[in-house]
Amino acid sequence: MGLLLGIDLGTTGCKAGVYDQDGHLLGESYLEYGLITLSPTMIEQDAHAWWQLTCQAIEQALEGADALRSAVRGLAVSSQGISFVLLDKGGNALGNAINWLDHRALEESEMILERYSQEELFTVTGKRASPFYVLPKLLWLQKHRPDVWRRVHKVLMGHDYLVYRFCGETVTDHSMAGGTMLYDLRALEWSTELLDVFGIPREILPAICWSGTPVGTLRSDVARELGLPSNVVVSVGGQDQKCAALGAGIQDGKATLSLGTASAISQVMDRPHVDVQMRVPTFTFVVPNRWVLEGVVSTGAGSLRWYRDTICPGTPYSALDEEAAQIPPGADGVFFYPHLSGAGSPHWKSQSRGTFHGLSLATTRAHLTRAILEGIAYQMRENLAVTEELAGPVEEAIVFGGGAKSALWREIIGDVINRPLAWTQTVETANIGAAMLAGVGSGLFSTLAQAREVMVGELAHRDPVPKNVEIYAQRYEEYRRIESVLVNQA
Repeated sequence: MGLLLGIDLGTTGCKAGVYDQDGHLLGESYLEYGLITLSPTMIEQDAHAWWQLTCQAIEQALEGADALRSAVRGLAVSSQGISFVLLDKGGNALGNAINWLDHRALEESEMILERYSQEELFTVTGKRASPFYVLPKLLWLQKHRPDVWRRVHKVLMGHDYLVYRFCGETVTDHSMAGGTMLYDLRALEWSTELLDVFGIPREILPAICWSGTPVGTLRSDVARELGLPSNVVVSVGGQDQKCAALGAGIQDGKATLSLGTASAISQVMDRPHVDVQMRVPTFTFVVPNRWVLEGVVSTGAGSLRWYRDTICPGTPYSALDEEAAQIPPGADGVFFYPHLSGAGSPHWKSQSRGTFHGLSLATTRAHLTRAILEGIAYQMRENLAVTEELAGPVEEAIVFGGGAKSALWREIIGDVINRPLAWTQTVETANIGAAMLAGVGSGLFSTLAQAREVMVGELAHRDPVPKNVEIYAQRYEEYRRIESVLVNQA
C-alpha cells in the first residue's frame, strides 16, 4: 500500500504526517521554531530553519509510523502564506525570510494607494492594500536594500522554498500567489499591469501551478538524507488555511471554521466574486477553477491562549471549560471583542483593540472565559453573514483546529451561528489536505474528489439547541451594536 507525506509549515512550527492511501494517520511530528523580531514592525524567520525543521519533522513522523519508507509515493506542502525569502542565482538565501506578520512597508502601502484606489486593487486582487502583503514589502526592499534587490533571482514563499529544496523546481500554487497582492483573480496569473507599474520583474516570481500538480521527484541527496526512494513525487501544495479547509471537507453549502491561533471563516465559490464593500477577501482555492471567500479573526484561539497565559497561567484549558460551562448562554451580559491585534474582517480596523464589556462585581473568571468563547463565535457569525451574501446559503459548518477539541466551544459556535455543526476526527487538517494533494500528484488518486472521499474521515455532528439559539440571537444584536461603537472609535 502506498504512503503519503503531508507537511504543514506554520508560522511558529512545522508538522509532518504519514498517511496510508485509506487516509489513516500512521505517524506524525510537530517541531517549533521562533520568529526573529527586529522591531515592532520588522519580523523575520530563518528560511534554512524552515528546511531543517521540515526534514526533522518528516524523519520523526516516519519513525513514528513504523512503516516501510520504500512505500512512500508522494509528498506535498501546506504552508503559511506570504512569508517569503529572496534567493540569488545559486539558490542561496539573501538574508532572512520576511514573515507575513512583518508590516515594515507602511509607506509603500500608501504609495500603492497613490497609484490605485482600494476599490481598484480589490477588484483585481481581492485584497486591500496592506503592509502585510508581498508587493509592498518588495517595494520596501527596492528602496531600502538596493544592493540585495540587484542580486534577487527568485522570490519564494514558504511552500515554494520547500518545494525548491525537495526537487529543485521554483513553483507556487494559486492559493499562495493569491495572497501576494500581485495576482489577478480572474486571469489566474500574475498581474502584468501590477508588475509593470511597480517594476517587479516577472522572472523573479515562481511559475503558478494548480495544487496537486506533480512537479518533480526528490533530489538524490534529499532522498538519501531522509531514507526515501528517489522517485517520491513532489506535488504542488497550497496555503495552509486552504489546505486545512480541503482536509476538513469544505464543499458547496458547507463552510469551514478554523480555531487555530487565527480563525478563518471559509466558503467556496465557482466564480471569482469579490465583495464590493471589501469586507471579506477572495482567494483562488486549491481546487482548480474554484475560489474561496475567507474571513479572518486574527486572534481566534490565540485570544484564549493569551487569556490563559496572562490571567490564569498554568490552568488547563479543560478546567477553564468546566468553569465556563457553569455560566448560562450570554455570559450574564459580559462580552469579549477579540481585536488583540486589530479588527480583521469585516471591519478592517487595525487600530482597534480587544475589550471586555459588561463587567460588574458579580463577574467571575468563568464569565470571562465564556465571554471569550462566545466572542469568537459572534465574529464567525458576522463573517458568515457576509460570505453567505456573496456565495449562497450555508447548510452546515465544519470546525477544526486546536480549539475544536473543546466540546463547549463547539456547542457555543453551533448555537450562535444557528447551523448544524460538524467536526473532524483530527483537528490538524492541513496535513491531511497536503497528503490529499500528494495522493493526486503521485497517482494514488485520480481526482481530488476521490481523495476527499477516502481521506476525509467521518464527521461528528450536532444540531443547534433552539432555546440557546434564541438567547444568542438577542445577545448578538447587542454585541454588534457595542462593537460598532468600539471599532469606529479606533
